[in-house]
Amino acid sequence: MVQESRTKLTTVVLLLVVFGTGLLIGFAVGNEGMRELEDDGTMVAAEVEVDVNSNEVESRRRRIYDQVEPNEEQLRVIDSIVTVHRGRTNALDEEMRAQLNRGFRLILLETREAIKDVLTLEQAAEYQRLLDENDARRDARENEDEEN
Repeated sequence: MVQESRTKLTTVVLLLVVFGTGLLIGFAVGNEGMRELEDDGTMVAAEVEVDVNSNEVESRRRRIYDQVEPNEEQLRVIDSIVTVHRGRTNALDEEMRAQLNRGFRLILLETREAIKDVLTLEQAAEYQRLLDENDARRDARENEDEEN
């Protein structure tokens, strides 16, 4: 019965790790796409219009406010509004990303502890040694990436 419980626990833990990894990858890929849009100064959130031609569907990003033909002064004010909006959006994104990373880190640590509980003392010690090596390599890569 104990072995069956350990097997179930291991299965649940592995599923959590797999789904958690998938979420992280999906989040990272999704943020890269959003970062490209943020870097493109021509788009403001919720101001995209799709133009449909009779022969083909062609999506074109256009600022809706350009269609009302604002003058130069109005455009300067609109640009400052967009700049403030982008700054607030970026701050919120950083806050959410930090919170998400803390949550995933907590789940990762809990997962590692649950796995160690299934292993013998010797296996758990070797598992921890391998985790420490892996963490050190990842930290070194991250530090190297930050320097470049």
